[in-house]
Amino acid sequence: MLEQGSGGAYEVSQRMTAMVGWAATAEVDNFVFDQAAERYALDEEVAKRLQKNNPEAFKNVVRRLLEANGRGMWSTDDETIEKLRQLYSDADDLVEQVASSFG
Repeated sequence: MLEQGSGGAYEVSQRMTAMVGWAATAEVDNFVFDQAAERYALDEEVAKRLQKNNPEAFKNVVRRLLEANGRGMWSTDDETIEKLRQLYSDADDLVEQVASSFG
């Protein structure tokens, strides 16, 4: 999916949304969220590709991980949550920059 540009980033984002929905109705093992965080948010190379291809989709990926933690669906260490918060803040700034370039 990462090879598919904006559409691929959108699909990754949608899968994260679905995963949180799934976790809301069934128990999801921690490793599922751990691997998603490691692959799509905390891996710098992948994160940069997602941000470049679709900044809003990357922001959603991070938002869903934070949501899963906040709703008690995923337990992780404070350092990971702080990294995700920083990524979310950076992603939000990027989305604002993109939006303002059209205004």
